[in-house]
Amino acid sequence: MKKMLQSVSLSLVLMFGAVPIAQAAGQPTTANEFDDIFFDLVSFHISKPKVAQLVTGALKTVSEELSKQTKGAYVYAADDDTLPELKTRLAAWQKQSGLDQKKLERLAIAGMLGTLNDPYTMFFSKEELKQFQEAVENEIVGFGFKLRMSGDLPMIREVVANSPAEVAGVEAGDLLLTVDGTAMKGKSFEDVFTFLKGDEGTGASFVFYRAEEKRQFTVKMNRAVLEIPETTAAHFTDDIGYIRLDTFSSDAGEQFQKSLQTLTQGNRPLKGLIVDLRDNGGGYLSSARDIASLFMEDGILMYTTNRNGIEVSTRVYNGQTVKFPVSILVNDSTASASEMLSGALQDNGIAKLVGTKTFGKGSAQQVIPLVDGDALKITLHEYFTPKHRVVNHVGLTPDVIVSDDIAQVIAGLKTEGVKNFRIEEQDEQILINGVAFPAIAPLFTKQGSNVSIRTSVLKQLQGNQAESATDPVYTSLTDAVAKAAGLQLTVNKDSIRIDKQ
Repeated sequence: MKKMLQSVSLSLVLMFGAVPIAQAAGQPTTANEFDDIFFDLVSFHISKPKVAQLVTGALKTVSEELSKQTKGAYVYAADDDTLPELKTRLAAWQKQSGLDQKKLERLAIAGMLGTLNDPYTMFFSKEELKQFQEAVENEIVGFGFKLRMSGDLPMIREVVANSPAEVAGVEAGDLLLTVDGTAMKGKSFEDVFTFLKGDEGTGASFVFYRAEEKRQFTVKMNRAVLEIPETTAAHFTDDIGYIRLDTFSSDAGEQFQKSLQTLTQGNRPLKGLIVDLRDNGGGYLSSARDIASLFMEDGILMYTTNRNGIEVSTRVYNGQTVKFPVSILVNDSTASASEMLSGALQDNGIAKLVGTKTFGKGSAQQVIPLVDGDALKITLHEYFTPKHRVVNHVGLTPDVIVSDDIAQVIAGLKTEGVKNFRIEEQDEQILINGVAFPAIAPLFTKQGSNVSIRTSVLKQLQGNQAESATDPVYTSLTDAVAKAAGLQLTVNKDSIRIDKQ
């Protein structure tokens, strides 16, 4: 299946189907999307917002914005706290400012949403809805790189093959400093995304910093349609499988099943499986349930509670069990549907989590179509793991805590019982027992004849030594250190390799 992928996935969603909940509740939609949004927020949002709260937020936002734009005064009474009073004010301010009524209503919607303290409830214009749906489905035009945060700067974590980014020489580990002259330092993922989205063929200028070369460089790229699979499957040595899933799109369950079938074909059954959900921001509940059914025959997937505290269980029925151990790699960008699947398999004793504490996005949204082709994404539920663990604003704690991205893979393999390793860095890739991972940062450094290795990786190879905040980033691989860890070091012209037997 051909996919158009965005350069950065910002989904962070666990979504139910796009059903007009007003209709489901027996309430007719109106011909005015502003009224529909007001009704949906008051009637269905998990926080039970008060009418006065929404009205005050809308009036405050519109008044302040109009004052900035027109230099006039837009006053309202402290007791304006009903929808008719809000609409009366908006009509008066429209005449006073001469601005478009729809623009005022959009400002009022932004003001209402701002009172919810909920970054996942949002209004989508028709175009924004299209971009959001494409992001979840991995069907977006982009530059061909994926991001993660490194401190207060976005960092390239992966470059898509044959993409504009690859052609321009962008590499994993590069820090994104500016886009079209605007500094990215301190900006959220959502803010960065606004500078990256656009139509096919349009371009942007980027300034990157490459730490290992201590230099900045500028590239200009045009957005293009990109092709990339939703899942990546590979075999480690020792018959350990590997599946990476980038998003829970509508057909992610089908794609994951095909990858699993590919790995289990032949006469050599899998002895273990590593599922990589790092940097996976979520997607559809139905897809997470489909994937869970590949690992559990029957059981609780999650519990959800609505605004009235009513709890509902979501179960897996008629699934299948696996006969091998499963490890799931997670990090602080593993969110929403990824957390739900990870928590379910962890609580049911099917998988161990390896990595860092997850994002902590334990709420579920629904996308409601509006009459003008726009939409409202609204938070309806909070979800909990099968053991009633809280996910929202908390995250999941891994069974094995490891922060380094390469050390996480090694720890995952050790959880699967692997004892022998061959790890090689070459051409901006790090091969671990036959599977390639992007070199976000160099695994080895070399000064003269002295070779150093990331300390966290060395600790994993030495045993189960815990990481420490005081550890140096790199440790010199002296003969004594290598011998003590049981490592054999091989240095070639274009690569460095270590073997542990």
